[in-house]
This record gives sequence, structure tokens and C-alpha cells, in this order.
Amino acid sequence: MRFKSTAGIALLLLGANLLAACTGPGLTRTVRGGGSQPAEFARNYLQYAGREGPVLMTVQGEAFGQPGAMLAPRLAEATSGAVFGLPVTFTTNREAVREPNWRIVFLIDNAPGASDQAVCAGEAPQSPVPETDNILAVFCFRERPYASVSGYSRSFGGPDDPALRDLARQIVRDMFPNAQEEQMREYDD
Repeated sequence: MRFKSTAGIALLLLGANLLAACTGPGLTRTVRGGGSQPAEFARNYLQYAGREGPVLMTVQGEAFGQPGAMLAPRLAEATSGAVFGLPVTFTTNREAVREPNWRIVFLIDNAPGASDQAVCAGEAPQSPVPETDNILAVFCFRERPYASVSGYSRSFGGPDDPALRDLARQIVRDMFPNAQEEQMREYDD
């Protein structure tokens, strides 16, 4: 296909952008929590927790009108293998983990100002907002947070939406970046 003018190229790009806007939740964004330990420490703790088996993952509260325990297995499966350079898997089965005190806790539709500590303690409030899905994920040791990432997107189509799976994977990747990714973040700041 050959274009004879820049107007034709612009029209093609406009059409592609419109199509992309119609195929998913739209804007997604993740932000690493300010109270997070340096990435190297968080990665080391994750590697320790998953050295002899999967790491525990839970979903606090409700998600998409269901108990969080219904969504947790989907997120555990979706995020297993998401951390670059670490062969870590996740599970919702507490008996299957070697280190049950280490876990990742997801909170869907977290209330504004929900703290990492409240998530680890199991006391974070939820506040569903129409047309937006907020997610806060925290890597906890007992009730102490070691890393957190929040993300948001325009409404997901439900618990089986591929965009939810992709955002959950991105959140876990951002929670445990490798050294090069961490250096790039410091350079951008």
C-alpha cells in the first residue's frame, strides 16, 4: 500500500487510534508506592519466599461483585512467571507455600488513601468508582509492607477481561523490577 500524501497517512493513523480506543479498558497506569523498599531488596525477599515453591497471593475484599477469593486464583495464574529473571510462581493455596508470611495482596477498588499497612493488616477500605477500576497490590511480610504498586484503568469487562490479566502482570513486574529497570526509573526522576 502506497500513500501519495501525508493526509492519507494521517487518516490511517487516526483510524488505527480510534480502533485501539475501542478495544479495551483504555488508559492503564501503574505507580510504585513511595514506601517501597529498594527494588533489589524486594526482589531478594521475593526470591527467598519462592525459593522452594510458590508465593502466596490473596485478593482482599470483593472484586467484580464476588468475594476476592474467587478472583485470586485467576490473578495467581496470570502473574506467575511475570517477574523478569525470577522463576517465581504464585498460588492461593496457603498449604502449598513454604513461606506463608510472605505474600502479595491485591485490593481491587481501593478507597482513596488506602495504605500499604492497612492492606497487609487486612483492613483496607474499598470504594468502587463507576467506570474506573483501581488496584493496589502490596508485597507483605506478615503485616509489614515491603513493596507496593497501584494501577488503574477504565472499567474492565469483568474478572475474565484480558486487560485485567495484563494489568495484574504489569503491576507484579513493576513491583519487582530488575536492576536495569530500576536504574532507568531513577534516571527518569
